Amino acid sequence: MANKEDVEFQHDFIGNTRKRASERVKTFRRTEHPDAQWYPGAGLGMFIHWGISSVAGCLDLSWGMIKSPAGSAEKNVARYGLPARGLHVSPNHYWALAEKFTADRYDPDKWLRAAAAAGIQYCVMTTKHHDGFALWPSNYGDLNTKNYLNGRDLVGEYVQACRKNGLKVGFYYSPPDWRFDRDYMNFSRDPEHPVLGVDYTPVTPKEKTPEHDEELRRYRRGQIEELLTRYGKIDYFWFDGFGEECISFERMRELQPQIVVNDRGMLCGDVVTIGSEGGMPKERRPGKWWEYCDVFADGAWGYLDYEVYKPAGWFLAELGKARSWDGNFLPNVAPDSHGELPPQYYKRMEQIGAWMKENSRAIYGVRGTHWPEKSNMPITVNGDTWFIHATWLCDYPIVVSDVDRPASLRLKGEDLPFRYENRTLTFEVPWHLKSNLTDIIELKF
Repeated sequence: MANKEDVEFQHDFIGNTRKRASERVKTFRRTEHPDAQWYPGAGLGMFIHWGISSVAGCLDLSWGMIKSPAGSAEKNVARYGLPARGLHVSPNHYWALAEKFTADRYDPDKWLRAAAAAGIQYCVMTTKHHDGFALWPSNYGDLNTKNYLNGRDLVGEYVQACRKNGLKVGFYYSPPDWRFDRDYMNFSRDPEHPVLGVDYTPVTPKEKTPEHDEELRRYRRGQIEELLTRYGKIDYFWFDGFGEECISFERMRELQPQIVVNDRGMLCGDVVTIGSEGGMPKERRPGKWWEYCDVFADGAWGYLDYEVYKPAGWFLAELGKARSWDGNFLPNVAPDSHGELPPQYYKRMEQIGAWMKENSRAIYGVRGTHWPEKSNMPITVNGDTWFIHATWLCDYPIVVSDVDRPASLRLKGEDLPFRYENRTLTFEVPWHLKSNLTDIIELKF
């Protein structure tokens, strides 16, 4: 993933690519395969960004090799108390981290057992990010576990752990490959150093040739087809960057008929992707399958060794917002180079799991309703029961307008006092019932 500026920097294909893809976008139809219909009700997934940047513990995944403007890290420290996007090193120093990427304590079953207990339904793990390092022994390229880690298949172990814990299997894959394109691109966003090469020395990038482009297409297609044929049934394919020229929806569905595909690779897809640390979308996506992504381990998508996790209250508030608009929430975590997630991750999963035992009925099997138009707190609905999500930052009183008079209003088994005038319901949560998570108030008519 990347923020808005990163996306603009990365996607130099946008102009002509949109023209070539326009007809496909117009005619695309979301999958109707029966085994794909799990997606809109899944509610909660987990994003896992993992790669060789984790060796340094101070670099974001892939973006840590792009030179930022002078003072960027200092500005982030002044604003956030930490370098929110991490630091940076030259591409050659970045790729050399592969020699120290050990995964010697990698146990995805431990990660995903905790995730499943917290109510997570599906996972999406990076198989290859923009830096070009593939987490499986690919027959394409020289920067993957075939050349490192004695050929260990980290992707295969992840797939087994997903299945063992009853989670849908998702693969992130980046068609942009900065290792493959290293002689053809600029590794700087610093206006004082406008064009830099792999050692941060001034260069004139090569002009891409038809031969180069064709070789890149074969490389991308080969890797994608490996991912779609080596591991059995794959539920979700999450592109991050343009992939239309190397593989088609038709070919992907030929190999995996039930697969769900997001919209960041073909300029259209089954799932509309929202996020990049920008929060909830600005407007609803009625009739769409959509997903809101954000960082849970605060600071970057890749591993940073200060391991700051946002509160469980934040997590549950964002989940409630997504569900109230009929979307899914995909928060991101990042393991270290040994393959371990920090104690904070397990603490958060424990907190969220305990909350789910009491409140999962407000997350699964529900539909959204009129928030924020008619309520100042998110609402999900199942039958004649409305679940009002009083988030950790709830600003009382809670107001729900244009509703019938309630038959009951309850929290944790207790009736709540309320006012009802002019089809408007107004109430507060007593402090002895309030938590620092999301309090679910059941409203029945």
